[in-house]
Amino acid sequence: MPKAIKIETGRLMLRTVTMDDVEAVALTWKLNGNPISFEEAEKEIRWMLDNHDRNETGGFTHLCLAIIHKGDNAFIGWCGLDHRDHDRQNPVLFYLLKEAYWGRGLGTEAAKAVLRHAFCTLGLAQVDGGASAENVASKRVMEKAGMRYLGREGDGGYSFTLTKREYVDKFGCG
Repeated sequence: MPKAIKIETGRLMLRTVTMDDVEAVALTWKLNGNPISFEEAEKEIRWMLDNHDRNETGGFTHLCLAIIHKGDNAFIGWCGLDHRDHDRQNPVLFYLLKEAYWGRGLGTEAAKAVLRHAFCTLGLAQVDGGASAENVASKRVMEKAGMRYLGREGDGGYSFTLTKREYVDKFGCG
């Protein structure tokens, strides 16, 4: 069993999903869409935990953490790092929040916490990020989280990156 991850911020708890979360995962997997079955939720949780195992053995693949809002203890979304696309040199930051929690700075808070974990705990050398052309709010999250804007991608989306050195120089790891 992989070591459980818990990252606490002012308003959020980012944590490893467990089998105790089957109902929450079923209800939030598609965030603002229809629930998935408990069987599908169990399958997704096993997949996340398998990835945590692989991450601990040195082959970083995917880190998916639940975002829990401390104010109401609600399971409000997902955040983490994805490196399943082996054509990409670096893992990619992701965050997804239920629409009811947008516009409060919670995406930025989660992104900052994941970046700190990436560089200060996991020791990753670089993390990339991106947002679709119409998702200006997500672009702002990456900017506020300290990522460096690289420009537009071929599809018009926004491209970002951050190296460990840049992170440590801006925020430190102490």
